[in-house]
Amino acid sequence: MFEEMFDTYCGLKCSTCEFKEKHNCGGCIASGGKPFHGKCEVAECAISKNKRFCGECENFPCEILNNYSFDKEHGDNGKRIEHCKTLKAEMIKRARQGINPIGICGHHCDYCFLGQWCGGCRSGYNGCSFGTLFENNICPNVKCAKENNLNGCYECEKVETCKIGYYGKDNEFVAKATALFIKKHGEECYSKTLKQAINAGNNYPKTFDETGSIDGALKILEEYLK
Repeated sequence: MFEEMFDTYCGLKCSTCEFKEKHNCGGCIASGGKPFHGKCEVAECAISKNKRFCGECENFPCEILNNYSFDKEHGDNGKRIEHCKTLKAEMIKRARQGINPIGICGHHCDYCFLGQWCGGCRSGYNGCSFGTLFENNICPNVKCAKENNLNGCYECEKVETCKIGYYGKDNEFVAKATALFIKKHGEECYSKTLKQAINAGNNYPKTFDETGSIDGALKILEEYLK
């Protein structure tokens, strides 16, 4: 999936590279990270991290990639980095087509700051940073919901007292608050109400978490119920 969109790790386009035919280069991905000039630090890094290309790395754009892209002799003044961004944006766009933007836990993907890098836990291109903390990169909330055949945590009768995953964190309250809101008012109402709250100047999720409690975060949403 998506592999047809790129042929290098760094974002350089093999198809337009002047050295490809001149040096009979197979390309860094096709050659397993061994292009015509030999060792490639960028390719080795991507392979060691099991990344299909640099745009998928949590450290993008890193010092290694920046050094290559802005090298005075062989660099492209950041063009490959911008191409990586374009590729990732298109991949996210494709992954999210027709997908429910409300996450399993209650977080809303349309307003998540990770939206530019993550297709959401319901998509085939999940890049949730919280999920990466666990085995097989699966968020505990997602795992539990699937095991119990639930569309979301908000369908669970135990959601109010649940401490699984996001709900067990002592400094984040918005996920549990949104789940409780959805349980009471439904997904459609949640999406509309959250949008109104954000349009009114509330930062999501920062403002909600800064209330210091689930009730506080929930109260913000309820203020915009119409």
